[in-house]
Amino acid sequence: MSRPQLLAVGLVDSAIHRALHAGRLYLVHPGVYSTQAPELATEDALLVAALLAAGDEAALSHGTAAWRWDLIPAPPTAIELSVPRDRKAPRGVTLHRSTLRPADLAHNADLPTTTVPRTLLDLATTYAQQPLLRALAEAEFHHNLRPADVLRTLRRGHPGSANLRRALNAHTPGHGQPKSDLERRFRRLLIEHRIELPSRNQPLGPWTIDCLWPDRRVAVELDGRQHERPRQADSDDDRDLWLRRHGYVARRYGTRQIEGRPDAVVADLEDAFAQAVTLGFAVAA
Repeated sequence: MSRPQLLAVGLVDSAIHRALHAGRLYLVHPGVYSTQAPELATEDALLVAALLAAGDEAALSHGTAAWRWDLIPAPPTAIELSVPRDRKAPRGVTLHRSTLRPADLAHNADLPTTTVPRTLLDLATTYAQQPLLRALAEAEFHHNLRPADVLRTLRRGHPGSANLRRALNAHTPGHGQPKSDLERRFRRLLIEHRIELPSRNQPLGPWTIDCLWPDRRVAVELDGRQHERPRQADSDDDRDLWLRRHGYVARRYGTRQIEGRPDAVVADLEDAFAQAVTLGFAVAA
C-alpha cells in the first residue's frame, strides 16, 4: 500500500511510524509499505509495490512485461516499467520514459502491462534478431499473435520499429525456408508427388495461411502443437469458415496424417484442387 492509501483508511503518520517500529509494516520503497517482509513478498506484491512507487500511469513493460506474457524464459534483473515522464527510479526498478497509447496497454493478472505487440516493440530497441525471433515465436504460440497485430504497433522513426519489422519479415516469409519439421515433411511430400509448391505464410483477409495456392483457391493449414489449445481451435474454425465463405477450399493436416498416411493426404489434396475448380465455375457463374 502507498502512504496515501494508508491515510485514506484512517491511519495517521504517527500510527504508520509506530507500525514500522513494531514490525507490523515494512518499508518497500519510499512511501510504499507492506505488511510482510519484502524478502517474503510474492512476485505480484513486488510488482504492485514497484508500480505504486513509480506513480500514476506506470505500467509493466520491456523485459518484465515480456516475462509476464511468457515471451522470454526468465525475468530481467530489475523490474522494468514505463512511465509518461521522468521520475526517480525506485531501488531495483528500471524506468523507461514512454508515451503509451490506450491501445498499447492491457492488464496481466490485473496489473497494467504493455500489450504483447507493444512489448515486442520495446524489446526490439535492444534485442538482436535471434532473441527477437524467439520472442515472436513465443508470442505466436502463447497468444496467437498475427503479423497484422505487430504491424499496427510499428511507428515510423520509433526506436525498435525497423528491427522488429526485419524480424517479422524473417519470421513470416512468403517463400522462405520452412520454419518447422512439419512444414518440411509436407513440402517433401509435395515434391515427391510433383505437386506445385504453395506460397507459405501468406496474408489473406484477416488471416495468415500456412500453405496457399491462390490461383487454385486452395488453403492448407498444418497442425502442430499450437493447434492443441482450445482458443487456437476456435481461431482455426473461424479461419476455415472465412475461407469457405470467400470461395476457398480449406484443408488441415497434422503430423500423424503426414507421417502415417501420406498417400491419403496427397489424394485428399488432389480432391481439394478438383473441388476448387468446380467451386470456381460456380462462383464465376
